[in-house]
Amino acid sequence: MRDFFAWHRQKAAWGGLCLWLGLTLLPQSALGQPTGSGGSPLDTILSTKLWADVPEARDFVRESRSPPDSLTYQPLTGVDPERPTPKSKAELEALESELEKAGAQNQGRAGLKPAVKKPVAKTARQLGQQ
Repeated sequence: MRDFFAWHRQKAAWGGLCLWLGLTLLPQSALGQPTGSGGSPLDTILSTKLWADVPEARDFVRESRSPPDSLTYQPLTGVDPERPTPKSKAELEALESELEKAGAQNQGRAGLKPAVKKPVAKTARQLGQQ
């Protein structure tokens, strides 16, 4: 039943769109209006002014503004902080071994057996390098 109503809503939407396009794109003479009456509804929409004219700024406003050439962007959050440089591969390996050692010490203190590490399977790329 839900699909039935969804189908009808979809058909009604397409029908409305087709009707609007037909009325917009048809020549005015086909609608019974004289051709010199202002054009199609699309012409009327496009020729309608939808914005306001901005008045000229008053003297005191122009005098208080800085010249446009002197305006520069100033970040609100301050200067960008110094970020650390990325670590090299050797530094990452040293950090990994340090963390593995600390993890093994923590497991020993907790009275747990050390985890058995399975050897990493070599990929085709590593096998080709040997």
